[in-house]
Amino acid sequence: MLKNSAYALTLALALFLIAPVRAYAYLDPASGSILLQIVLGGLAGGAVILKLFWGRVRGLFGARNAPEPGNDKPSI
Repeated sequence: MLKNSAYALTLALALFLIAPVRAYAYLDPASGSILLQIVLGGLAGGAVILKLFWGRVRGLFGARNAPEPGNDKPSI
């Protein structure tokens, strides 16, 4: 029973998405600007997240911190 209802729901959803419906829509010139802002905002957000977690990202790829030059004296 559940299999038949899932099949019917899938079929109804597919027909709903395929059926041609008139969309009286209008894309004004500002739509491209909004899309550009979304993309640039996502890239900026990704850069901030990468900056915050850079040490963990480097650790995933096996990068280790290099020793500082002149720091080869043993500590007492």
